[in-house]
Amino acid sequence: MKITVMPKQTAAELLLFLSDQEEFASVSKLLEDGITAEEVHALLREIAKDLLRESAAELKDGKYDVKKDAHLSQQSKKIISYLSPHEEKTLLEAFGLVDKS
Repeated sequence: MKITVMPKQTAAELLLFLSDQEEFASVSKLLEDGITAEEVHALLREIAKDLLRESAAELKDGKYDVKKDAHLSQQSKKIISYLSPHEEKTLLEAFGLVDKS
């Protein structure tokens, strides 16, 4: 799944939060197809788990590329380009863009 507005891990955490905190009381009223709030919760959790799995796989495959990250400004990318690989990894880990490994 391609997501460009935020990191997949962040999107997954947001979906899990919504699943745990939102009641979706109006779902049954507005959607007459027999969809329940429990099914919406389950769907959000399923999508979140898939996003977390994809995010982990991308990091293992070394697919994370600062240059392609739409969330970083051009100035941020330029600054990061001056860092050593170790410094870059440390910085990205500190901001939660990559997992510590």
